[in-house]
Amino acid sequence: MQVVYHHTSSLRTNLLWMSGYIDLEGNSKGVIHPELGEIHTDAALRRPMRDFPPLVWFTTRIAVPACLHQSTIMLLDKVTGETRAIDGPEGSSNAIALNRLALGFPIASIPVTPWPEHAGYSTPEGQGLNESARAVGDNPDDWWVSNSPVDLLQMSEIWVSPRIANPKLQRSDHYLIDVRRMVTACRANPSAYIPPSWMPTSRAVRLAERIGVPAIQSRGGLVRD
Repeated sequence: MQVVYHHTSSLRTNLLWMSGYIDLEGNSKGVIHPELGEIHTDAALRRPMRDFPPLVWFTTRIAVPACLHQSTIMLLDKVTGETRAIDGPEGSSNAIALNRLALGFPIASIPVTPWPEHAGYSTPEGQGLNESARAVGDNPDDWWVSNSPVDLLQMSEIWVSPRIANPKLQRSDHYLIDVRRMVTACRANPSAYIPPSWMPTSRAVRLAERIGVPAIQSRGGLVRD
């Protein structure tokens, strides 16, 4: 059974589990980082999405892709609205992402296509992605893509790095069971709330009570450095 992996991080997992799907690039919501405050990811900075529509991206590799270790930080002045781009220092992408995760799916269970067979592969945008990936040691021919959101209940594996710095992914079958429980519970009760994995339990309970929703928490949790 061939499996492909979508790479994400514990900064976003609560939003993923609540939605029940991996959405197309460009649709992600802002998240709260425990040290940096509100963070938004702008897919348009990666590509303008004119040559081919938004996709969900996967790879056959479990290890965190080298291109995800690269980061450009956009600083927003909330008073003036001005933005300023800075290159993140070495290791900053891991500090921002917190714990790295790889979500594994059997290719027979989800609507994916090998990236080299997708129409976008040979477009200027596609070639730009390919060249930038190869420049840091990734192979874009390992990528698979989906034209539609992907159901998280089709997931067969989860790999998690318990470390933030120098992440090393480890398979966690008990966390997979926990995630299925949380996704199923949120589908049964759309108003349910899953707090960020970094948030202490006492704070999460108080927050859920304040906004008047039931809180669903991971039984396993993730370890921070």
